[in-house]
Amino acid sequence: MRPTFLARLVNGPLFDPVVFVRLLNTNRAVLFDCGRFEGLSNREILALDAVLVTHAHMDHFMGFDRILRTILHREEPLHVYGPEGIRDRVIARLGSYTWNLTGDYHLEITIHEVTDHEISVCSVSARDGFKPGETRSFRRDGTAIASRVRYTVDGVILDHNLPCLGFVLREPFHINIRSGALADRGYRSGPWIGELKDKLLAGNMGDEVAVATGAGSIRRKVEDLVQELVVTSPGQTVAYIADIRASDANIGRIERIAQGVDVLYIEAYYMSDREREALEKAHLTARQASLIARRLGARKVVPMHISPRYHHRVEEVMEELDAAKNGAQP
Repeated sequence: MRPTFLARLVNGPLFDPVVFVRLLNTNRAVLFDCGRFEGLSNREILALDAVLVTHAHMDHFMGFDRILRTILHREEPLHVYGPEGIRDRVIARLGSYTWNLTGDYHLEITIHEVTDHEISVCSVSARDGFKPGETRSFRRDGTAIASRVRYTVDGVILDHNLPCLGFVLREPFHINIRSGALADRGYRSGPWIGELKDKLLAGNMGDEVAVATGAGSIRRKVEDLVQELVVTSPGQTVAYIADIRASDANIGRIERIAQGVDVLYIEAYYMSDREREALEKAHLTARQASLIARRLGARKVVPMHISPRYHHRVEEVMEELDAAKNGAQP
């Protein structure tokens, strides 16, 4: 199965944790955290549909200004998700600049502030100088915090000596085109396949799609193309867990959203000889991260946010992760 979510750790295992996820066959992407990220191109930033912020410590949020500067002239909106206080922090960043020349700009930013029991939503636009509008609050049922055509997001509040969000990005279901099916019918690949997938994901089975052929294009109904070409399978899942203490409460909440996850990005800030310090500062050791991954049954584990003190000992951190794979449950 060709992956739909192409995820990468922007800064490697050291330094600020930032994960960029490109949505295949679209020009859209999702970003987990936005600390320092020189490894992202402006083209990648322009593709951002949503930024998922775990908390507002500098190494997780300082890059917001670069995102704003890069996307300021685009027409597509940006969604920002974060824990309690994220609205005021985004508004404060926007309020530190002068916007008297943006009256004909179209950018809109929608801020989604997530707590245990509700989501508060506030939109600001460049046209109005990013002045905050009305905030609407919705009661949360379950763990879902976002739903788009190509993905959904689950989130839980975790403890980092402050509220810190843990996220799982989900593909609703994976859409495969049968091998050889296009050629058998004289169809040619092209952007129409992405349009077909969007309409299928949205449930618009009666819509039509202009299908490319050797003789031009023909219009076909989505429901007919699905029968001819499509096989579906369970969608991908990507989890992002940064800056938490290894408490039973945190682990239980992570299990609610990330059981059996395909890819787990998880912090491994300390080695186990600093476990007491990790507990005090609400971070994970490499061993604890590995045991949580094992408890989740994660298919792939990517450690991140390793402390700079281990700059010359990264291999030791990785060895501790590997050694814990067959250890006791946390």
